Amino acid sequence: MNHGYQHLIPPLLDAAYKAGSRILVDWTREKTVERKADDSPKTATDDAAEAIMKAAILSISDAPIVAEEAISKGEHVTIGPDNTFWLVDALDGTREFIRGAKDFTVNAALIENGQPILGIIHAPAFGITWYAAPGTGAMRIENGETKPIALRMFNHHALAVLAGKRSAAPETLDPFIGEHQIADRGQRSSSIKFCLVAEGGWDLYARLGETYEWDTASGDAILRAAGGVVLDLNTGERLAYGKAGAGFLNTGFIAGHPALLKGPSVKAR
Repeated sequence: MNHGYQHLIPPLLDAAYKAGSRILVDWTREKTVERKADDSPKTATDDAAEAIMKAAILSISDAPIVAEEAISKGEHVTIGPDNTFWLVDALDGTREFIRGAKDFTVNAALIENGQPILGIIHAPAFGITWYAAPGTGAMRIENGETKPIALRMFNHHALAVLAGKRSAAPETLDPFIGEHQIADRGQRSSSIKFCLVAEGGWDLYARLGETYEWDTASGDAILRAAGGVVLDLNTGERLAYGKAGAGFLNTGFIAGHPALLKGPSVKAR
């Protein structure tokens, strides 16, 4: 794998914009909804957006691609010994897309040695894109303007948390942040939540239930570049990627500032 990363960003951004435009064509139209083996919904738009992203990645990289819809159809991807591969979720937030809401995204991330090092998240309905790669930091693009983003300073006694009530319950958060007071609680869909924390709008994003690696990798990369961390709720360690034997499943996690999240095994960036 070529370890120069910045040249990957322009073609990935272009592909994400094309996938986003394709998604918006169908956004307000009537949709035919299918059910995958895990009972999650999918549409023809999921497949179309994924095809755009995969074609773009294949033109710039020879690393394997683990893409949500292809995996759901039974595709087997062999990840090499260097554990370098791509994770693609070209329409994250399909339920939001189906009902005509705005919280859906186009996601792509590059994984090396089990960790996300590059990530792009495009929110076509909002016209906002976030990305991160070594040498660029975490960036936000809106109205043609690109700006760096970073976590905000937090107040232990007035935290703003993106999570459902169960995910933000004391028994979930206490092992990581100790005594705390949640002053604001919000709920959003898709990988946008990682970006809202990364750009300083919220302090924490907590999730109890299972997710897939393609749901988290891009946001994880962006949050890390903004100074944050995503920890496994069970182990207190950073989420690991490349768990092919486990179907690329993640357990619950919590995301935020490493000085706030006092997990037992938080490692330096």
